[in-house]
This record gives sequence, C-alpha cells and structure tokens, in this order.
Amino acid sequence: MSANQIFNSSMIIPEERFELLSAYIDGEVTEAEEQLVEQWLAEDVDFRRLYQQQLKLRQLLIDLPVPVAAHSSVKKETDVMINRVFSEIDKRSQRRKWKLAGIGISVAAIVGVFGSMFTLNSNPQFSPVANSIKTPAQVKEEPIIIAMEDPLVPLPKSKSSK
Repeated sequence: MSANQIFNSSMIIPEERFELLSAYIDGEVTEAEEQLVEQWLAEDVDFRRLYQQQLKLRQLLIDLPVPVAAHSSVKKETDVMINRVFSEIDKRSQRRKWKLAGIGISVAAIVGVFGSMFTLNSNPQFSPVANSIKTPAQVKEEPIIIAMEDPLVPLPKSKSSK
C-alpha cells in the first residue's frame, strides 16, 4: 500500500503538513506518514526549504546555552524570598496555635464556672453532704421464737389427711 493510497495529498492542509513534518523530524511518524513526507520532500521545493529551516532551528535550540543560576544574584534573591515566605508561614502557624490554646483555656474556664454554679445549688439532692453515707438508725431487738413442734401459723389441711 503506498502513501498516496493512505493520504490524499490534496486533502491535507498546510498546517497538517507542517505538523507532520515536525513529527517526522522528531521521529514520531508511522511508516506510511514517513513515506508521504519523503514524497513531499522529493517533489516540493518549498516543503524542502521548510524542512531545512526546521532542522536548522532544531539544532540551534539544542545548542542554545542554558543560563546557570547556581551562583547568580537571582538565585540568592529567590532563596531569600523563599525563606521569608516560610518564616511568615511559621509565624502564622504559631499565632494560630496560640489562638486555639487561648480559646481552649477560655472554654475550660467557662465550663468550670457554670459547673461550679450547678454544684453550689441549695437543693440537697445535689449537695455533696446529702450524698454521703449515713449510719443506720438503731433497730429494737425482738426475741427470736422458734416453733419446733407447733407451727406459728396454722397450715392448711391437705386433701389426703381428711
């Protein structure tokens, strides 16, 4: 199957041709697309010129020097700014912790005040003195009567004894 059968050259717009050329340069095309781009390179002078420009631009980008920021003043300024940001975050975090601790202490104090108000109630039911164990009152002793032969309470007679 030829590239012409897969892609109809008249149907492809210039933007698609450029994208296909870029993918061809990067090695990201299928075999059929590669054949189509090579056909365009063989037949079209403008396309071949565009291909040469793209190759030159790609090489210039690869050879472009990368600025080193390890010893520059920009890196130092960036480090100072980062340290300031983190110190401000730490300050805010500490303030938030102190605020939460203050709120917790306030709530505990309020609960303590209201709790003591309920325990100082004059109602003896809630009074700590009312809940203490009292000594039982003295019970008058009665003599123990043991019935050995005659029961103290008359027993009903059974049907069999009649």
